[in-house]
Amino acid sequence: MIDYAQPAMSAERAMKNMHWAAIENDLDTAMEHCLIALTETRMTLNALKHMKEQRHALRNQAQTV
Repeated sequence: MIDYAQPAMSAERAMKNMHWAAIENDLDTAMEHCLIALTETRMTLNALKHMKEQRHALRNQAQTV
């Protein structure tokens, strides 16, 4: 099973870090954290898609039995 929670929490943490860096006017660091958040969000989306595909495959398998 692919874990969706870890990248979701990492995205949340990166967004918080981005916010605080922007408040401190450290915009380069804020943009780095923003890119991390985007990457982690994409990983979360991929994990959720995988979970949906697995659920669909299990339902189809159960129907053929």
